[in-house]
Amino acid sequence: MRLGRGSSRALQSLVGLGMLVLLATGCRGLTATPPPPIPHVGAQQTVGATPTIAGPSLTPVPSGSGEPLAARVGDVPVYLRDYQQQVTEWELAFVTQNTNLSDEEKQAMLAQGRRQVLNVMIEQALIEQAAAREGLNISDQQVESVITRDIEENGGQAKFDAWLEANGWTYDEYKARQRSMMIASTMFERVTGSVPKQAEQVHARHILVAQESLAHDLLAQLQGGADFGPLAQQYSLDPSTKESGGDLGFFPRDTLVVPEMEDVAFSLSVGQISEVLQSPMGYHIIQVVERVQDKPLTEESWQARKEATFRRWVSELWEAVNIEVLIQL
Repeated sequence: MRLGRGSSRALQSLVGLGMLVLLATGCRGLTATPPPPIPHVGAQQTVGATPTIAGPSLTPVPSGSGEPLAARVGDVPVYLRDYQQQVTEWELAFVTQNTNLSDEEKQAMLAQGRRQVLNVMIEQALIEQAAAREGLNISDQQVESVITRDIEENGGQAKFDAWLEANGWTYDEYKARQRSMMIASTMFERVTGSVPKQAEQVHARHILVAQESLAHDLLAQLQGGADFGPLAQQYSLDPSTKESGGDLGFFPRDTLVVPEMEDVAFSLSVGQISEVLQSPMGYHIIQVVERVQDKPLTEESWQARKEATFRRWVSELWEAVNIEVLIQL
């Protein structure tokens, strides 16, 4: 657990970046088999018996055309049938790839996943509305060109047709999702295009423990002159930094899993030790070792900052539009 955004966490993979998960899988859908945070173009499904899953309670609300809705994003409907289809795709992938979970864990994560599927569909509607306001248009020719390329590079037309049939998709449905992916990807690049490749960074180390009393005892020892590294090696619960004396290395803002740690680290002077900080992971003590104003970002850190920028932009879209959720999850 390096407490960076690259950490592998089951919950993060389930309810992570919303539309960014779509972007991360790319548009090369015929062969991609991503983990199942949410359904997307190209998710492989296992053909066979459908697992029994306790689904959400759906209360259809007719749209102006009489077709039931799952949500309404401003004036844009999110149709119930589309939501049900995407939930089914996600659930099949999730159950197939998570056979080691207990029934209780599985049901809890399935419930979270269903909510996230709807959130992603709402975010896609928000992104497409913003794209329309900016005059972005993805033509049929552009979409079909990408699909044709994918078909040629992934086994040909017969394999593509078999994939559509196995997944219960029509060509028009695949094309619509491909267009949505291309719009989201284009908007991601527009929104994050100005994110710099260098930034202020701090080099910090930390100690993570489970008990508040132990954290305060360790802080007292540090304030009394104890060496940070050996205490981290002895007591820290972070296995990825424990052996290095709690060393987190250099990092910019918007890259740690625990934002509270990041806020504290950037508020400290070089050499300063924080007070005990509580987070969902436990109790932390942080020390800043170095600070550099304009240090080049690693590719991972740069991507994390781009994702954080995009998340903030999408959050602003949520705040600016009236969104109605019309089903009980």
